[in-house]
Amino acid sequence: MPTTLLSPLPWHTRFAPSPTGAMHLGNARTAILNWLMAKKQQGRFSVRLEDTDRERSTFASEASILASLAWMDITPHHPVIRQSTRLAAYQQTAHSLMDHDLAYPCFCTEAELQQQRNKAAAKGLPPRYSGICSTLSEKARQAKIHQGLPYTIRFRVDQGVTELRFKDLIKGEMTIPTQAFGDFVILRSNGWPSYTFAVVVDDQDMGITLVLRGEDHLTNTARQILLYRALGKTPPHFAHHGLLVDKDQRKLSKRAGAQSIPELMEAGIHPLALVHYLAGLSGAIKGKKIAASLGDLVERFNPMRLGRGNAVFVLEELEQWSRTYWHKLDAHTLFPHIQGLGSLPAAWHQLAPKRQTALLATVQPNVTCGHDFGPLLTPLLAASPCYDLEAIRLLRHTTSQKIVTAFLHLLADMSPANDAQEDLPLPFDAVNHILKTISQQTQVTGKALYLPLRMALMGTSQGPEIKQLFTVLTTNQILQRLHNALGFTEDIKEA
Repeated sequence: MPTTLLSPLPWHTRFAPSPTGAMHLGNARTAILNWLMAKKQQGRFSVRLEDTDRERSTFASEASILASLAWMDITPHHPVIRQSTRLAAYQQTAHSLMDHDLAYPCFCTEAELQQQRNKAAAKGLPPRYSGICSTLSEKARQAKIHQGLPYTIRFRVDQGVTELRFKDLIKGEMTIPTQAFGDFVILRSNGWPSYTFAVVVDDQDMGITLVLRGEDHLTNTARQILLYRALGKTPPHFAHHGLLVDKDQRKLSKRAGAQSIPELMEAGIHPLALVHYLAGLSGAIKGKKIAASLGDLVERFNPMRLGRGNAVFVLEELEQWSRTYWHKLDAHTLFPHIQGLGSLPAAWHQLAPKRQTALLATVQPNVTCGHDFGPLLTPLLAASPCYDLEAIRLLRHTTSQKIVTAFLHLLADMSPANDAQEDLPLPFDAVNHILKTISQQTQVTGKALYLPLRMALMGTSQGPEIKQLFTVLTTNQILQRLHNALGFTEDIKEA
């Protein structure tokens, strides 16, 4: 039997969110850790939507959660399971427990239960079911059922058990007093299961061997182990990690302004950076070296380093981490991450992959988030740049016009006469030759030589290095833009 997270056998883990809203950071971290844990041990990872909250669960939330997982490339090994499709299994199991007197029907109304809670509160005690219906005779129960009285099914907690002990694979030996809760509901009067009961039935049927989740579920674990014992089943192993908190040690929540995964997607955060950052907060991924892929993170993931304490999330750290990923990943690795960005110009999608890769590498040093690619690529793909005031002023100077004219003449001499030849960027050595020749002709060097050409090509002083520009813009683009720059300056002179 495994005594640590490094099991000799492959783990079967699961991520089981409730589709009542967008995925938040704490849920994302739990999903990531479970996925990494399964991958590390050559196991399986499943996703289960716990949609038994009929008032709050929505298909929109379900779609949002699944889209967030897909964006992070956290994919399950099996089709997604929905609890709402498994009502028969819960009902059958609950009635089986009742047949063996391990559970019983409870006919208490909500008003009566509230009265019990008020009495407990008046005595300074935690709310706990009094157990009134547990002592009803079988005859009395059947009479109430035949009357058509609504009832829930409650699990009968063994009063001889005062505490429950289990081995947590992160926190160690745990002891939870069973006096903290009384007989609890496993099936509601409408036939839908409670969270605690559905989880046990599902994990057993799915063959889950490791339940890795936040420490706020520790109390649930005690109830679930009692249910496993009553069903005659072996519980899975449990591991409870610390919670995700802010700098003030408050649990991250939407109410406190914590971002959801869709909001981070919208902000242009790199998905691999998010996965790396959240997994690293747990201490399980050592070092700050960026990962080339999720497989790289799996290789570096060490579950024995999962900390017991809470993990502090700092948005500014994630943003910096994301910028590092956008800057340092090679263009081929970046390619799939930007293809779906809505900010990309239409012309981008008509380019050959080789040209797209070259353009990515050119703008990459100036990117701070994913949405920067569109605005940076657009000027490189436009028919003509939009000139700012600084460019207009500089290009009106005689020296600037001489530099642009000289480049045009030299480029025209080098360009093939055959118009049918493929329009390609200039070779790097050709760019160097032209710039060197212009410098010799005009006696201009450095920034004074490069800036007029940049302004003519881009309409601004910002953007990629000048030599990179000449190797990503096609020859026809360069010719057209240089002609345009000379043309509009002539128009200004005449005006």
